[in-house]
Amino acid sequence: MSDHSSHRRFDGTLVTVPFGAENVERTARDEYRMLLDEYDSEDVLVITGAPTSTDTFRETIGEELPGAAIPYVTSPVVHATDVLNQTDDRVILSDALRRELLHRFLADYEWETEYLQRASEQPSFIEDVDAVMSTITWQVVTPDETPELCDIAAALDAFHEWLAEHDHMERGQLISEALDVLTGEARDDVVDFDTVLAVEFEEFFPLDRAYLDALAGDCDLVCVAEENASVRRSWVETGPVTDYVSFSESRRGASGPPSTRPAATAAYFAEATVPEDPGVGSVSVLATDSSDEQLAEIANEIEELVAQPDWSYDDIAVATKQSGSTVTDIIEAFEGTGIPTESTTVTGFGDDPAIRVILAAVRYLAADGDNVPDHGPELDTERLDRVSEMDSLEDGIRWWTTDSGLKERIAERAAPLDARAQFGNVKRAFRMAEFVEETEFVDATWESFKEMLERAHEYASQQNQTSATDLDGGVRVDHLQAVKNESFRAVFLVNLVDSEYPGDPLLTRLFPSERVASMPDYPGVTELDGADVDATFPTESTASGRAFTRYHTEHARRGLAIGAETATERLYCCLYEYKDTALEERAQASRFLTAAYDDLSWVTEAADPHITSEQAAEDYLLSRVDDALAEVRRANSQDVTVSLDEVEAELGEIQDVLDKSGARGEELRKALRARVEFANGEVQR
Repeated sequence: MSDHSSHRRFDGTLVTVPFGAENVERTARDEYRMLLDEYDSEDVLVITGAPTSTDTFRETIGEELPGAAIPYVTSPVVHATDVLNQTDDRVILSDALRRELLHRFLADYEWETEYLQRASEQPSFIEDVDAVMSTITWQVVTPDETPELCDIAAALDAFHEWLAEHDHMERGQLISEALDVLTGEARDDVVDFDTVLAVEFEEFFPLDRAYLDALAGDCDLVCVAEENASVRRSWVETGPVTDYVSFSESRRGASGPPSTRPAATAAYFAEATVPEDPGVGSVSVLATDSSDEQLAEIANEIEELVAQPDWSYDDIAVATKQSGSTVTDIIEAFEGTGIPTESTTVTGFGDDPAIRVILAAVRYLAADGDNVPDHGPELDTERLDRVSEMDSLEDGIRWWTTDSGLKERIAERAAPLDARAQFGNVKRAFRMAEFVEETEFVDATWESFKEMLERAHEYASQQNQTSATDLDGGVRVDHLQAVKNESFRAVFLVNLVDSEYPGDPLLTRLFPSERVASMPDYPGVTELDGADVDATFPTESTASGRAFTRYHTEHARRGLAIGAETATERLYCCLYEYKDTALEERAQASRFLTAAYDDLSWVTEAADPHITSEQAAEDYLLSRVDDALAEVRRANSQDVTVSLDEVEAELGEIQDVLDKSGARGEELRKALRARVEFANGEVQR
């Protein structure tokens, strides 16, 4: 839905930099330093394209400031929130509360078009329509041709009116509502800086550009745009951002060749250029049989890295193509092996044991003691009966969590990092109870609270990234767009198979892809021709005649570039050989990885890892013992010699891990002994 009518003229300077995180950081620091020659640091506002990268830029340009001074860094949505908190009395709904109210609003909504009437009977309908509504809200676009999209836009307007009647607004409205403030009388009350530096300008949507224009007013404005690096904006707009703006002055920023192999690999994915081998860092291909084994192998490699004295879990990231279940699957797999994780896109609400206990209690209270499910956590019903007599839901649930000792149990049972996350989730449950009581949308009953909690629990993994999240201490697991411009010593790019990179273009599950591709007013890149593809991407990875397919193929390749760019020392390209189906179908390696393997001499296969994690030791141990015994037996029967040194070396390595694992190691040793005895026929089953 590219529309060049949103062309905007800025009075300021545009600095374009060639692709590469190093180039962007260097230029951002140079521009900031020049601004400090004229202004105090508190008078310089730095605004990033996404809330997830504010911390990175705060750190990067903070190096230019003396002592404990901190640069003033924000993003459009976070700044808009501050503006509205000062000027507007409406309550800004969190994503979870908004989703809850949308579910209630759409439950008996009368759709105009026959297609949506039929679609609304599907179980995933509200979730699918919500994704389209969310995009329309954030983009402030008004579909005017496709009847179904006009129908959705009308429902969205009605939803916003309903929220406004009750003094609420959703986060997607923040930028457009704050823009009204900035273009009105109150602008001077909320603007407290003299100059603006915008970084990640290549990711500014049309609405963000309008906001930046109004925000900067007649202040000095400098924008830094990285070439061939837009992943968020190029999902809704073709071509470079320079096609949509003009500046009174423009120049090229500082740049140099990539200084590490991961950076050189990123440049190759982004621009198909083959740089010189920087000779520093490593890029390895980690191939396993199945996707489960892929995660086990990554966990093992992570444990090996953090076993080194100067490495910690937060030096490492795992990047996926999509958010949602892909991210949660990895988090669950890692937690099973004892690796702490953190994520900006997944709240952990869905699989938090503390929330499951609260949910069980609230189900009991909602059922009024009747029909209570007999599965789930044990509940002290006497204590819950006291809660049901209390007047307030929030007071009741707060008293219950304290009195039942839930908080102490979290603190005792969970590692400090997990405990912090679980306390955060419990607080969110309290906020929901408070919301149910205070809002006029929803009846203040345990039943209402139960529905809301269940839905938040069910959709935890689909949370949209709309704010900067405090992270602390685990392996970062997120989708590619959420880690853009951050840096980690080691990065694992997962599922590098062709069905994922590029995979099939999927803009929405609400309409068939063929239909979406021809919707001129869909809030995303649809009606395309070859010139659009060429203007947006310098790479050519497919021979498809369809511009739509080509565009989304190159977009997937650029996603890999953004992911690779976040690794400073080690990049792992991970894939598996067989799909998780009964037919043992082979999974093709991604065409992008195959090409990189052919073109870049430093992309090598990962060496066999040592045994580091307990889970890997356990699996490897039992299979290796079986193999060794089989080998020795074969040697006996076939009269061949077998090298026991190798077997002994491997078992010695295993013994080391077991020694370090205390009681758990002792259990494994027993299992190992039993396995040996059984294999030797000493034990009969």
